[in-house]
Amino acid sequence: MDLEHIIAYPTQRRYARPLLLIHGAWHAAWCWEVAQPDLAARGFEVHAISLRGHGNSPRPANFRRSTVVQYASDVRAAINAIGDRPIVVAHSLGGLLLQLLITGVLGPVPDIAGAIMLCTSPVSLRDYFTPRQSEEPISLSEMLRFEPKAMRATLFRRDINEADLLRHVARLVPEPPMMTMSSMFLRPRPTRCRTPMLVIAAEKDAVYGLPTQRSTAAAYRCGLVVVPESAHNIMLDPAWPVAAEAIERFAANL
Repeated sequence: MDLEHIIAYPTQRRYARPLLLIHGAWHAAWCWEVAQPDLAARGFEVHAISLRGHGNSPRPANFRRSTVVQYASDVRAAINAIGDRPIVVAHSLGGLLLQLLITGVLGPVPDIAGAIMLCTSPVSLRDYFTPRQSEEPISLSEMLRFEPKAMRATLFRRDINEADLLRHVARLVPEPPMMTMSSMFLRPRPTRCRTPMLVIAAEKDAVYGLPTQRSTAAAYRCGLVVVPESAHNIMLDPAWPVAAEAIERFAANL
């Protein structure tokens, strides 16, 4: 499948391994519009893809039956296309896809240099169903309709510019029902992981809060960086540079 694949090249390359950015549910490669050029300016070759049915990637005829297995195959295909043992940076649901790959749940472990999870979907079902931490009440129906109020409370800071909020919300796409179900019940196996890994959490994440992120880091026995004041969409948050610096440190130590 010919997925949307955006590449940002550095003026001066400082890091040998390229980065591959994987978005989460509802989003596409556009969500890295701030982070991708910033990481390129820091000296990385940076790739961002849109999973099938998202952004400018094709929508297969059977898209409504897609599961995390198909999504993860898109990630594997991108890793193979890039080569050079990339460092994969994955957000939210993208983090689950990456965990399933690097723990061998979905076949051979891809050859990557490292894995960085941003506000990732958790390891356990218990953490998956941990109550959300939104500062204002929102309903499931508001979320599923992508109501701006609900998206602000779930994904962004409360003081996000209204025009930016509406621009981001307009680009969100719903997920297939089977994908949502499979993401809850197909879980990674952290004890099998041999890939160097880092978890980056957002202090004010209303989707997967700090206790969940700490549990994930503990399960993988890896480092945890908490980005102060950041909301769930850390790559679009004003505090993004803190996450970018953590990515640089991780890459420098591989």
